[in-house]
Amino acid sequence: MKDKRNFILYLMGRFISFIGTGIQQIAIPLFILDLTHSGVLMGVFSALNLVPNLITSPFAGILGDRKDRRKIMVATDFGRGILVCMLGFLAFGGSLNIYILFGVQILISIMDSIFNSSSSAIIAELLDEDELMRAMSARGGLDAISMIIGPALGGIIYGLFGIKTVFFINGISFILSGIMSALMIYVCRNNNNEKMTIKAFFHENGEVLSFMKKDKGLMQLAVFCMISNLLVAPFMDIVMPYVIKKGIGFTSQQYGYMMATFTFGVLVGNIVLGIFSKNLKTKLIINLGLFIEAIMFFVLAITVFPMQVKLFGGPSWILFAVLSVICLFIGAFNACVNTPLQTNLQKMVPNDMRSRFFSLLGIFCQGAIPLGSIIYGVLLDRFKYNYILLVVVILNTLVTSIFVIRAVDEVYEPKTEEVIVFENVK
Repeated sequence: MKDKRNFILYLMGRFISFIGTGIQQIAIPLFILDLTHSGVLMGVFSALNLVPNLITSPFAGILGDRKDRRKIMVATDFGRGILVCMLGFLAFGGSLNIYILFGVQILISIMDSIFNSSSSAIIAELLDEDELMRAMSARGGLDAISMIIGPALGGIIYGLFGIKTVFFINGISFILSGIMSALMIYVCRNNNNEKMTIKAFFHENGEVLSFMKKDKGLMQLAVFCMISNLLVAPFMDIVMPYVIKKGIGFTSQQYGYMMATFTFGVLVGNIVLGIFSKNLKTKLIINLGLFIEAIMFFVLAITVFPMQVKLFGGPSWILFAVLSVICLFIGAFNACVNTPLQTNLQKMVPNDMRSRFFSLLGIFCQGAIPLGSIIYGVLLDRFKYNYILLVVVILNTLVTSIFVIRAVDEVYEPKTEEVIVFENVK
């Protein structure tokens, strides 16, 4: 039985830093707009938040599998904390400009990548395998709470105290997260001092891709995650705001509340999952989540059709309530899919390549989002939103159905290392 103290420290650090990050994520676009009055520069900042992260991920994965993951987390947390606090001091002195902000964001994005590769991989080392599902549910629930609290505070703090206070709060949150990680008792099982070369880079990442290719269950999960991100993530970020604000006519504030119900649904789903996961088969949880989530997407697509919107009297509070309930259910059953799948990925990948695996998976999944966003943006300029919505929902249902039909048993019940060893002995 492993000491749960380490995991509690892990959760506390993650929760604190996520709240700080949520505050800054809301405030930064407002600050850039106030400083430059340019929507283009807001887009540039968003790209600087993503692109360096994706480029660095393959290197970060190798680092996480070669070195002490706890020390990497501590170093990158303190590094980000110092950089963000530096922005706070510059803002306080009136010396902060858009070029400094962009330059620091590139460094932070690189450190985000290095931190995430080790943070994702270390979870399975902190707990026994039979505790992973409840642990991932707890992590998902706390992430949801931080996603509600952080953005809600971000606009208020920026409006009342300015960007300097936002930077100081986020910087301190990173430093506190680093302290939590430093307090963990962790024995590093990876210690590879081999020199990093181009040959080693391709070999070590190729090793992970070969492992994925040989493992049918792992390959199915990775492909499903990538396609789902391509379809669903831009759908929530691009299509939904367009439908809710321009298509129906709700205000930005109402859209924000509606998205908060989705996040609250994720929280509820993870709480229920944490309570009942030991009494239910993982296959039942995942398939039920996929089935109901697909139904709710269809209900959403039908509800926002112009004819239906007219029946509700346009952007009325009744329609707002209906759409909010739909978002709540989508969030809850999305948690019933994401949390078990993330848990199974932890179990399916060996510890010595877990950082590399999650880094590469992140590249495939996150890299699909900009592509999906571009496609949706082009389609919204050429076709009515309700038809696009319906086509996306049908495609998502088709992908989900193929996954459920073709998924091997290991997708739902991964083999433990002990079982694999026993089968090899036989």
